Amino acid sequence: MRRLKLVVIGNGMGSVRFLETLVAGGEHGYGITVLGDEPDPGYNRIMLSPLLAGEIPFSETVLRSRQWYEENEITLHTGSDFRVVSIDRLQRLVVTAAGESFSYDHLVLATGSHAYIPDIPGSSFEGVVPFRRYGDVEAMLSAAESGKAVRRAVVIGGGLLGLEAANALNSRGMQVTLVHSQSVLLNRQLDAYAGQLLQDELESRGIAFLKPKRTACIEGCDGRASGVGFSDGSSIDAELVVFAIGIRPNTLLAAESGLACEHGIMVDDRMLTSDPSISAIGECIQHGNETFGLVEPVYLQAVTLARRLQGELQPFVSRPSATKLKVSGVQLFSSGQFQGEGRDEVITLKYSDAGIYRRLVIRDNRVVGVLLYGDTSDGAWYQELLESDQDISEYRNTLLFGSQFAAVA
Repeated sequence: MRRLKLVVIGNGMGSVRFLETLVAGGEHGYGITVLGDEPDPGYNRIMLSPLLAGEIPFSETVLRSRQWYEENEITLHTGSDFRVVSIDRLQRLVVTAAGESFSYDHLVLATGSHAYIPDIPGSSFEGVVPFRRYGDVEAMLSAAESGKAVRRAVVIGGGLLGLEAANALNSRGMQVTLVHSQSVLLNRQLDAYAGQLLQDELESRGIAFLKPKRTACIEGCDGRASGVGFSDGSSIDAELVVFAIGIRPNTLLAAESGLACEHGIMVDDRMLTSDPSISAIGECIQHGNETFGLVEPVYLQAVTLARRLQGELQPFVSRPSATKLKVSGVQLFSSGQFQGEGRDEVITLKYSDAGIYRRLVIRDNRVVGVLLYGDTSDGAWYQELLESDQDISEYRNTLLFGSQFAAVA
């Protein structure tokens, strides 16, 4: 019996989890070809921050070796020549940058996302980099090891990636300033109190902060960055400028082929696009009104798709995902609607001397938001309460103290 041709565009974390799930289920009936535009097999992007900090080698980020693909009869093509430039949906063909064509019976788009760099003067200068791929890490390491007496870096963006990049570059010996457009760091995950605890910790390590500040231009000469200018007329010197102000789903390939796209590639609960022979997963998709930037929902999408191709129907349901900061020595956990709204009850616990803070948001005797700083040991328990929509009335009075106290309440 002829195996159906399954082509996967993209070899990131979602793609690899999809492949792992598909082959783990035994005979699946597909001849699989994977096309990735980076030179190496898929790697763990979550580990780019410790890689930049020098805590691990690149080899520890690789998810599956080339041998694994061979052993599972998966044909893997990597490198810029295998970047897919067009999809012919009528002929069911994909065409690469080198002009090679691959036919498919079913196509999976796992094209991921790209770092957003605003179109401002100087944004294309040498020394201006995003923080998204291994190549970006190499560029930053080159700047950090340039041998200059003063090596100054400006990181633009006070979200997860920005903070992780700033901390890693600081650990590499660079003089780092982080610029954020909001007054609170991680403003989508932290309130003002927790944000200040985090800033105090990072300042103690030598990182400087400018906020709220809006970047107006990248200053430089002869095509190379020398500083950052702000909307208030001030500026700061820098040889390296790192943008970490968000990501955008990679939808161009899908849109040019005529697939339905809004902010991302539109998919249904089965991960099917508007073409029944094409599925999509990961940061490139939009499910309902939601796009995705955390790994947990991406993994769930990958499993949903793999099992569907194996004949099982397991609809994808989006769930709250917890945020964790990958900065050594900093414990942070944030999930759900931590700010609260309307008649929600917000309860907090502060141990200022120990740098410990807890904030829970309660609605109708259910946990709907969690924020932990300094001690995240109960994070998984709170997350379970949040996801299960469990009534917490029985241990409401001890809830803030964690699972151990609730168990004996």
